[in-house]
Amino acid sequence: MTPTPQTPEKESLHDLELTISQILRGGVLFAGIFLLTGWLWMWLRDGSDLQSFSTYEPRPFVENIQWALVMNDRALLIAQFGLVVLVCLPLVRVLMTAILFLKQKDKGLALMALTVFVALVGSFLLGIDL
Repeated sequence: MTPTPQTPEKESLHDLELTISQILRGGVLFAGIFLLTGWLWMWLRDGSDLQSFSTYEPRPFVENIQWALVMNDRALLIAQFGLVVLVCLPLVRVLMTAILFLKQKDKGLALMALTVFVALVGSFLLGIDL
């Protein structure tokens, strides 16, 4: 049985799907490296910080970043950057899926993907106490 020849349009869509998967895979690896580096650096610098988890006081994200900049805490900045990259990956996935649907000329699914994208951005902005 011989494989059916791919049309240039199908190859282009397949290439876009592969690009999406490679970006996600690379993004998770990139974020994981930054998270691990930041956490290991904090652990090596401060020792066991588990005792500080007995009284948890949540702080807004921007306050954490400002504190890390003032205190020159590069380990925390690196870990926070990795976390931001990891959290942004679903946004990238949904946006690239919308682009894929637009290239397939499937306007209904593209509109749904863009609606999900707007909902995700809105939920992130509403949920972050800046």
